[in-house]
Amino acid sequence: MTIQVLYTCLPCCIVDAKVDVPARTTEDVITWVEKVMGPAIAEDHQRRSPNCFPTTLSNVKIPVTGAAKIGGPTEN
Repeated sequence: MTIQVLYTCLPCCIVDAKVDVPARTTEDVITWVEKVMGPAIAEDHQRRSPNCFPTTLSNVKIPVTGAAKIGGPTEN
């Protein structure tokens, strides 16, 4: 199951780019951000803007509406 995360990189003129990221399951939120979400965003950013630095991201949005936990899938 995946969720959509949005990120912005102002130097690249990327605003609210959507990235499908595996939803968080049982792992700690910090572990999920470092090992799942972060690499997925970095890979997408590198693909869209190969000459930009990963540290230029200015905003990351993780949806929580309908989810039982941060980064978790929405519930029906």
